[in-house]
Amino acid sequence: MKTEKIAILANAASRTLNRAELAATASHINRFLPCETIFTTSIENARETAQRLSADPACLVAACGGDGTIHTVINSVVPEAITGIIPAGTANVIARELGIPVQMREAGKLLLTGAAQKCDLGTCNGRKFIFVAGIGFDAVVADAVSPTLKKLFGRYAYHIAGLQQFCFYRPPTLRIRVDDGPDEFTGRFAIFANMRRYGGDLFFAPDARYDDGILNMVLVEDFSMRTMLQLLNFARRNGPQPPDGVRTLTGRKFHVTASEPAPYQLDGEVFAAAAEFTIGLAEHQARFITS
Repeated sequence: MKTEKIAILANAASRTLNRAELAATASHINRFLPCETIFTTSIENARETAQRLSADPACLVAACGGDGTIHTVINSVVPEAITGIIPAGTANVIARELGIPVQMREAGKLLLTGAAQKCDLGTCNGRKFIFVAGIGFDAVVADAVSPTLKKLFGRYAYHIAGLQQFCFYRPPTLRIRVDDGPDEFTGRFAIFANMRRYGGDLFFAPDARYDDGILNMVLVEDFSMRTMLQLLNFARRNGPQPPDGVRTLTGRKFHVTASEPAPYQLDGEVFAAAAEFTIGLAEHQARFITS
């Protein structure tokens, strides 16, 4: 069905949102299609609003915010919905991977002129993710990044928090099976990538693609300073992948058992610790408005 109106959902508490620029963007869209900006007051409010509005096939719901906001919206809209993105976060990984302009006004114009692009979605313990799931260390790091640290240092806040947390963190042992195969792989920290970028300009899984029907796993077997620095250097495209201590695999389904409950993150959003994880591909692809 043809889009007849656009609803922009934005987090009222966001510290990175330029409200004046958003108002100008909505005003431009409104010249061509009725456009309403809705400021959500909580995650629950965002979920309810996204679900309700997306149930109307004539309404295009656009998530305005960072990757966490887009994550919330995509976990709430009805499966057949087409979703728009207006980037307003720190790293804007999802928008950049999909080729959506990070300039708010240009992204707003794309809602009027772009086409729907299919995108695989991952799932972890029943919840969808768009670009990455991480078990263990990166979830601890993401949880340690305060809004103040993010405001002061932007995407580099995660580098700072990572160094701080590494000194004290003791990783669990992760046992992983891929696609129900007979082999078991053991490591201390794992990420499952659906897109190339991990955060900012880090590429831990540069071969990952959001439309290839598989997930790319990076398993850190040797959680040492040497290996982690080598891996970070590789992710920054400044060197080769570590010759040992890191394993990369692809698959459609992963079962992970942790020696003790470990926190996990999906698209940068941190969730409570669990001892078992089922990670795979969602039954339905998402559809985003892209160029």
